[in-house]
Amino acid sequence: MNKRIFSGILVTALILLVCVGCGSKKKDKETTAAPTTEATSETTEKETTEEASTKLATTEKLTTEDEKHKGLVQSDLTGEWITPEENAKRPIGVMINNIDVCWPHSGIGKADIVYEMTCEGGITRLLALYSDYSELDKIGSIRSARQYFVMKCFEHDGILVHVGGSTYGKAAIKDFSVDDVDGIYEGVFYRTSDREAPHNCYIDTDGIDSSIASHGYRTTHNSDYEKIYSFNAEDTPLAKGEKAETVTCRYNSFTKPYFEYDSKTKLYNRFEYGQAHIDDQTGEQLTFKNILVVFSIVTPMPDGSYNDVALNGSGTGYYATDGKIIPIKWEKSNDYSVTKFYTEDGSPLLLNPGKTCVEYFDTKDSDRVTWE
Repeated sequence: MNKRIFSGILVTALILLVCVGCGSKKKDKETTAAPTTEATSETTEKETTEEASTKLATTEKLTTEDEKHKGLVQSDLTGEWITPEENAKRPIGVMINNIDVCWPHSGIGKADIVYEMTCEGGITRLLALYSDYSELDKIGSIRSARQYFVMKCFEHDGILVHVGGSTYGKAAIKDFSVDDVDGIYEGVFYRTSDREAPHNCYIDTDGIDSSIASHGYRTTHNSDYEKIYSFNAEDTPLAKGEKAETVTCRYNSFTKPYFEYDSKTKLYNRFEYGQAHIDDQTGEQLTFKNILVVFSIVTPMPDGSYNDVALNGSGTGYYATDGKIIPIKWEKSNDYSVTKFYTEDGSPLLLNPGKTCVEYFDTKDSDRVTWE
C-alpha cells in the first residue's frame, strides 16, 4: 500500500477516534450534570421551604406574644405583665418583725419581694416590698428600721413603713431623705392584745394611704428611676445548675429559714423556726418563684450594739428557681446606684416572673447555705 495513503488512513482514523472520545466525554458530562442540577434545585427548594416555615413559626410566636402582652410591661418587682400605670407606682417597704414570738405574720403574703437580713443578737428582720398593698386590714407586726433596710428600700424608690429605728437607721432616713411612715410619730398604727409589746404593732391600707397623703409624698417613680431586677418574659428553666429541691440558709442555731420546692406549683414553700411561714390573714404559706442568696460582709457598728450589712461593693451568691440552683455575682458601686446581678460568665441574670425572697448572708458563713 502506498505509504501516503496508509498515513492518510491512519491520520483519519486517529481523528475519528479522538472525535469519538471527545463526544463520549461531553455526553458523559452532560449525562451526570442533569441529575446534580435537579438535586441541587430540590435541596434548595427544601431548605427554602424549611426556612420559610421556621420564620413563619417565629413570626407567629412573636405576634402571639405581642398580642398577649399588648399594652403591658413587666413589673419591676415581679416581672409579671402589668399596665405601665401600675408599674410607675412607688412600692412600700414594711419593716417586719421576725422573732419567733411574733409569728404568724399578717399581710406579708401579698408582698412581691421579701428581704431577710441579720440584726443584733442573731435575729433577722424582714423588709416586705409591695407594689399593691390594697385591701389589707393587718400588716405586721412592724418593728424598727436598720440602716441597710432603709437603704434597700431607698434603692427601690420605696416608701418605708416602720416604728422608730436604730441610731444609724434614723440617720439614714434623714441623710437620704427617705419618705417614711413612722409609728413613733403617727397615729395610723394600732396594737393588738393577742401578744405583748413591742411585738403587737400593725397598720392597714387606709393608715398607709392617709399618712402618704398627709405628707404629700410622691406616689410615682421619678424619670431617673432604675429598676434592680431583670426578668425572662416567661418561666424559663435554668439551662445549667444543680438540683435544689430544698434550700437552707442557717443564720445560726435558732434562725434557719429554708425552702422546699413543689414541682406541681413550680414554687418554693418557705419555712422558718421549724414551721411553715404562714400569713394569718389568708391562712396560706408563703411561696416564692425565686430565691436569691447574696453573700455580703456583716460587721459590728462602732457602738457595738448594732450590725451593718454591706450593700455596696461586689460579691457572689446563688440563684434558685424551678428546683435548680446556680452561682451568681453581684455588684453595687455606691449608695445611689442599684445592685446588678450576673451569672458566672458575666451575663445579666434574668429572674423568672414571680415573687422573690432575698437572703443577705454573711460571707464568712457561706458554708451554711446548703441545698439538696
